[in-house]
Amino acid sequence: MNHGHILVVDDERQIGQLVQRSLTKAGHHVVFRDHPEDALRILKDEPFEVIVTDLRMPGMDGIEFLTRAKKIRPSCEILMMTGYATVETALEAIKRGAIDYITKPFSVERDLTPLIEQILETPAEETASDEPDGPQPDSSDRPVAESAEMKRVIEKATRIAQAPSSVLLTGESGTGKDVVAHWIHQQSPRSGEDLVSVNCAALPDTLLESELFGHTKGSFTGATEDRRGFFEVADGGTIFLDEIGEISSTFQPKLLRVLESGEFHRIGDAKKVIRVDVRVISATNRNLDAAVRSGQFREDLYYRLNVLPLEIPPLRERTEDIPALIQRFLTQRSARHHLSPEALDLAKRYPWPGNVRELVNAVEHAVVLSDSDEIQVSDLPAAVQDFVSSPVTLNEDVTGDEGRTLEQIEVNCILQAMEKTGHNRTQAARLLGISRRTLGYRIEKYELGPTLDTARASR
Repeated sequence: MNHGHILVVDDERQIGQLVQRSLTKAGHHVVFRDHPEDALRILKDEPFEVIVTDLRMPGMDGIEFLTRAKKIRPSCEILMMTGYATVETALEAIKRGAIDYITKPFSVERDLTPLIEQILETPAEETASDEPDGPQPDSSDRPVAESAEMKRVIEKATRIAQAPSSVLLTGESGTGKDVVAHWIHQQSPRSGEDLVSVNCAALPDTLLESELFGHTKGSFTGATEDRRGFFEVADGGTIFLDEIGEISSTFQPKLLRVLESGEFHRIGDAKKVIRVDVRVISATNRNLDAAVRSGQFREDLYYRLNVLPLEIPPLRERTEDIPALIQRFLTQRSARHHLSPEALDLAKRYPWPGNVRELVNAVEHAVVLSDSDEIQVSDLPAAVQDFVSSPVTLNEDVTGDEGRTLEQIEVNCILQAMEKTGHNRTQAARLLGISRRTLGYRIEKYELGPTLDTARASR
């Protein structure tokens, strides 16, 4: 008999716990939840093979739960329990993805356990995998977080997800703000609803207003029919406003009004008020604080967007993520390639000014040009290759002294980099072509803290 990982969902605790005990006794690993929302949350973290769920539950019935559960774990088989079975409910459940249903009252040992065993005996190749090949821009997968920096980001993002407040993601271009936005949505209570993404920089004011708020037929040239805006589409879910710092000063008050009231009008219909419940996540690579001070961005809008701020660190400050990011991309492309030790070492030292986006492009470039499964330094883009010969610009008398040991040279490189950058560790690490964490490690290793403190104090 196959032993499975099973989730039982029933608002009647006695029934749910009875099923849990009986299936556990039969050798299965069983988790019980008496609320469907709790079940959906745990489903995101654990790879259950079978869900046994009640049909009638307060707040969310079994059909809605089934639909949302299938979005999270497409290959997880769902068995519906019901005391109100009819042909209509059975067909609806199966149409939505249930493998079968069982009518209450039933014997767990005689009726339910054989059904579970039959489901588990289905060959694996007959069901789709829950595990996608790699991170897509709209993927709900956990973002790569091998580094301490990104682990902190994901931990904070997961906490933020549970609140309804607006989120402002900041960081350089290409750091993966869109991936974090999708993660927040998928971890939130709104995960069963739509996440709508809008690139605000790609649309002029008139078109952006139409896209966000919708329009009526004939309201402008080309408006041949009524159209819902993205805020309507996202009602109950989340809207992701990327490049929010690029919206014009004339459009800012219109967006602010929607954030304050949850109400707006379609273009061409000033009478009908549309009300929505939407969680707003926005992102920018601009310094909005500076934009507020210069008068380019409204202060009140900024505070509405920036209730829960989250900064995504640049890739050069989280180089521990680079091997995993590369592997995810290669797996996504179904590529058999791997980087040579020299190419991987260079990838970890190169500062990646374009961040994850540049890294992905570089690996794609290498996959196309490589003559073998092993990607060499020569297969990488020229900008990356050029970094080999001169990863840091320091005085020649430091690296050219043949009497110095490698440790002495490295110590002097660190001291010079810190001096050149005004003791800014992030900028010094960038100059040296290493991560901020690696720089900190070397400062500790060579016990340079007192030396640096003295130098900084004398400035």
